[in-house]
Amino acid sequence: MKAPVTYIPKFVPNPDEAFARLRDELTWERRQDVPRSEYYTNDTQKPYVYGRGNGRRTYEPRPYHDIILAIRRDLEAHTGALLDVCFLNMYLNQSDQLGWHADDSPEMDDARPIVTVSLGVEREIWFKPNNSPKPESGASDPNVERLLLQHGSAAIMQPGMQDTWRHRIPKASRQVGVRISLTFRGYVDLPEVAS
Repeated sequence: MKAPVTYIPKFVPNPDEAFARLRDELTWERRQDVPRSEYYTNDTQKPYVYGRGNGRRTYEPRPYHDIILAIRRDLEAHTGALLDVCFLNMYLNQSDQLGWHADDSPEMDDARPIVTVSLGVEREIWFKPNNSPKPESGASDPNVERLLLQHGSAAIMQPGMQDTWRHRIPKASRQVGVRISLTFRGYVDLPEVAS
């Protein structure tokens, strides 16, 4: 089974500048229990709640950076979809990672693609169908598909993929430097529930 992902190398016109400015100009947040630095922004200025149980975290939206907006404009022109949320991760070294998950929270529109733009060192992203058997070690799992995300590339996960596939950024097998990912999604403005 092939993961429904379209990969576009060299999508970002000036990736070196984009990488340096985002690395140096954003107010990155690093939480104690999260093995990466993070930055979240959206059009609605509503907080985003991610995860469940002890891993549940709330992110307050921060200002857009002009580099984020420029990449967003190009992605929206390419996909024809409104991508009004961007979650950025900065992986400082080979130990920073992101575990198996799907971007399936109810605020994220399943009818729109999810696009990850990669800047900095190359890192792998792994994909695995939800119905594939364990183990989930990845390295020797024949159900895992790997994609090397190059500097300036975009990986477009097609609409509906989050219902049937998971993905992760594993630890790197060798010493590496900094990578920044920008993940663009469509937002669903859910009605507020009275507490």
